Amino acid sequence: MGKHTKKFNAAIKTITAERGRDYGHPASTFDNIAVLQLVVKRCPDPRIRHALEMICVKMIRLTVRPDHLDSIIDIAGYAKTMAEILDHDDDDNDPKEAV
Repeated sequence: MGKHTKKFNAAIKTITAERGRDYGHPASTFDNIAVLQLVVKRCPDPRIRHALEMICVKMIRLTVRPDHLDSIIDIAGYAKTMAEILDHDDDDNDPKEAV
């Protein structure tokens, strides 16, 4: 086994153990995420839908660890990217920009 694979295996073992301690078994977490994402699938914009799907992941994590500030910050970041996408679309449709 190569050095990169060894490093990868060690890292994945550590992160899997940490996530398991923080959020429980992935089966129940993924089941809960899937339920939220069923509603999100209605969003017609695939870019916005992706951001909403990522927010679903963070929301489920927060139901287990409501004090996990990184997930709260991540949600804010995904919300900001949605606003940036909307701004980008507005700029693309602005006739003044086309000149």
